Amino acid sequence: MKKYIFILASILFGACENPPDYYQFTPDDLSHLYFYTESFTYTGDKVLYKDTLGFILNDTSSIYLPVTTEIYSLHNPTNFTNTEDMHARSLMIFDKKTGFDSVCVSISNTGNYKYAEKFFQLNANGLYPFTQQYSQTENVVLDTALVLGKVYQNVYKFYPLLRFKTGIRLIYFAKKYGYIKIEKTDGSKLERINKDRGMP
Repeated sequence: MKKYIFILASILFGACENPPDYYQFTPDDLSHLYFYTESFTYTGDKVLYKDTLGFILNDTSSIYLPVTTEIYSLHNPTNFTNTEDMHARSLMIFDKKTGFDSVCVSISNTGNYKYAEKFFQLNANGLYPFTQQYSQTENVVLDTALVLGKVYQNVYKFYPLLRFKTGIRLIYFAKKYGYIKIEKTDGSKLERINKDRGMP
């Protein structure tokens, strides 16, 4: 009996010693972040990537904002496999004088869905922030958009209802570019300057 207990304990201990696997992000997942590459494999080290993006504010002034992207894994205690959940977030914070507060896009791959979950969040100093979540993206209809003379493909278009009191009239988000246009109900707006993102 002691022999069997020793063998079982050795197996369990050995399993704990094995390095974890990760629910990797696909290139399409990564195209939602301000960090995009066709070949990226997470190996356990947290990724921190910074860039600077330009916008035209209200058709008059150019503003440049830092954006920070983090990619990391977390152990899920309800998951009894040796595969860790993957999470990522790109965050941009505005100067309050712009009339905008912050925008964020995040993705999570927990192995629960065929696709990683996408979360779009924007705060434009309304009563409530705008939030949109997709657990399955195969039925999401993407469009094109013309912003400052550039035609963008694969664009999510959001039109928050007035009753949600977000203060936002429309949001355009393009894969590989991020937020390309945001317009508030008071007429103020931000439009992405035509410059491709930096590659990590």
